[in-house]
Amino acid sequence: MGEHTSNGQTFERDLQALWSAEKQLTQAMPLMIERASNLGLKKNLALHLAETHQHKVAIEAICKQLGFAHEGEENAEIKSLVEQGEREMSTQVSDVKVDAAIIAGAIKIEHYEISRYEEVANAAEALGFEGVAKRLRLTLE
Repeated sequence: MGEHTSNGQTFERDLQALWSAEKQLTQAMPLMIERASNLGLKKNLALHLAETHQHKVAIEAICKQLGFAHEGEENAEIKSLVEQGEREMSTQVSDVKVDAAIIAGAIKIEHYEISRYEEVANAAEALGFEGVAKRLRLTLE
């Protein structure tokens, strides 16, 4: 566990950062779906959008259970990744290249989410929140 999640207050901020990431993604993904040309990619993004909304709701429930506010500062890392992806999509002229930009951006976001959910789940465990850790790991799966 890093010092980043060393106590309840930073743990609350970490949960808020996850919630903010999921919120930003639910706002950004409709544009990705609209811009994608490959039908399979569109379907996968739509499924992922539904999952992302569920993850956001799950974090809200965890925060409520712990007496934490779920809203905090905007997640700057996700904001940067989303903006980078939007710039990349807007510079592509062919549908295939737009789809490739969407996939590349989605992979970067997934890597970020996997590492952060793992860190926050480990912090939850260290703080004695076993049920919360299990729920966060369920999201990871």
